[in-house]
Amino acid sequence: MVERVGVPFAGDGGGVGPLSWGQQSIWKEMATSGSSLAMSAVRALEPGATLDRFVDEYSFYLSRYQSMRTLLRFAPDGSVSQVVVDSGTAEIEVYDSGDRDPAAVAAEVSAQHYAVPFDYEREWPMRMALVRQAGALTHLVVTLSHHVADPTAAMAMFEDLSNRDASTGEPPRPPGLQPLEQARLQLTPSALRQNEAALRYWETQLLTLPPPRLPVPDDAAPPEDRYWELDFLSPALYRALRAVAARLGVTTTPVLYAAFAHALGQATGTTRVATMITVNNRFRPGLADAAGHMSQHGLCTLDLAEGGFDDLVLRARRRLLTAHKNAYYAQGDVDGLIARIGRERGVSFDLLCLFNNRRSEDGPIKTAPAAADVRAAGATTFDWRRLPSLHQRLMVHVNDAVDALSVRAQADTTAISRGDLTVLLRRMEATVVDAALA
Repeated sequence: MVERVGVPFAGDGGGVGPLSWGQQSIWKEMATSGSSLAMSAVRALEPGATLDRFVDEYSFYLSRYQSMRTLLRFAPDGSVSQVVVDSGTAEIEVYDSGDRDPAAVAAEVSAQHYAVPFDYEREWPMRMALVRQAGALTHLVVTLSHHVADPTAAMAMFEDLSNRDASTGEPPRPPGLQPLEQARLQLTPSALRQNEAALRYWETQLLTLPPPRLPVPDDAAPPEDRYWELDFLSPALYRALRAVAARLGVTTTPVLYAAFAHALGQATGTTRVATMITVNNRFRPGLADAAGHMSQHGLCTLDLAEGGFDDLVLRARRRLLTAHKNAYYAQGDVDGLIARIGRERGVSFDLLCLFNNRRSEDGPIKTAPAAADVRAAGATTFDWRRLPSLHQRLMVHVNDAVDALSVRAQADTTAISRGDLTVLLRRMEATVVDAALA
């Protein structure tokens, strides 16, 4: 039995408009996968938590952030619009766990909310649920459809809630530029010039890019065994990255990307590698605090043939900066460009894989680990699990961890086998460790 509690809300800025560029990009991923690519979190509650508190919290999000009260409108020609509603009522679901472990009930609710796509035309893009046992609230479950927030936006929302002034109930900062206004600004001459520059960059790269190829796995996996996720945790790689970065005066990101590209080049048998990278466009003027989904894919190409690994790292730094600069664009225009050049060249550009650096921004390394510390690092661990589906052939996510480099790799084993993926990550690790000990 589920109790449903109404949550009224009201905010400003209602209206109808096209999707922002960030929304366009993530919507493409969602439509391709048939999934909301949701972000879901479960939080254990302290004793004495009240329902009124969460009604207030949910209303705060809906009222303050236009994206949280945005519905989508689908036209017969396939175009998608965002509809920001001024006011309405949402619902919190309350589940009684009975004799069951409330943490297990919360995990089940979270899994269900993650798996079931949102009804984009009728359902608010934020789901909130509570678990209750013997009359006491024990857990909170929050799920966001990915088209209304990326991790940066989600964290900003939670920080705003935590930092509200006790007397006014308002956060100390105004909400950032919201998606409907972003979409309006993306029709201005300066934004159109940015889009045109990005298209020129993509065209230049695509005209000379070798078609991506991974070794075809020897045995095709059955459908129920096709998609896999690997958690790769390496203390040695973490220390080695810092040692090489300190020596070269760079951050750890180009060191890691150079090693990944090098390993990918060996796997594909090419000296020019291209990957998609995830770019948070909030580094752009006026977008630092932008609300909603601001991440898009950049195209990063890297030549591997010249010089040693140190030279490759410095080239990777330049290529990553260029890819970031040209990762702000209208998704439909880039899709059309990829399709056109693919037809003209007679190749298929699925662009092989996505490299997603989700770590906190790292600065220059001031104290480098010694070679002995790299050698003394703990063992690398691997943890495999099956996935129900995957919307890319290969995705490599780099995450924050304590004293280790954490990689979560997700693979379609019709494109790369589990064994080949293990070899690729081991090769990446060995490349950086060897460079650190040289």
